[in-house]
Amino acid sequence: MTSFGKIIGRFQGDENGAALVEAAITIPLVLLLSAGVFEFSNILNTRLLLEAGVEDAGRYMARCSSDWETCKGRAQNLAAYGTITSGTARVRGWLPATVLITKALSTPAVDVATGTQLYLSSTANVDVVDVSTSYSYPDVGFWSYLGFGALTLSVSHQERVIGW
Repeated sequence: MTSFGKIIGRFQGDENGAALVEAAITIPLVLLLSAGVFEFSNILNTRLLLEAGVEDAGRYMARCSSDWETCKGRAQNLAAYGTITSGTARVRGWLPATVLITKALSTPAVDVATGTQLYLSSTANVDVVDVSTSYSYPDVGFWSYLGFGALTLSVSHQERVIGW
């Protein structure tokens, strides 16, 4: 038997250290999987915070009774900070200026041709406010190692105006 064959023969009969070899193979994969799960859950948490802010701003704009610009400024603060005045940001780096608020559409409450009431409204038109934002996710450390580019989270919400 050759010397190489003797070495292989000794390894085949000896199981000492098998668990160490198995651990050396699996631990890096488990760590990579864990890092991916943590990164993905952090991205989802950030998206949920953005969504909560945009929905809060939409509901506020739908019921605000002040003028448009005052309501808009307060709603932008509400989206980014959670209060109508400045404070601690919901998401690091998300500013009120990045929250876009527009009057999306104005639909007649009554169909002109048939006279059918389409929407219950005290006014002739039903207004809808649209609140949206885009946020560049900065903490893409593990994401970039996998070859993915920058991640932008976009969120929007529409609410029927019942105030003003």
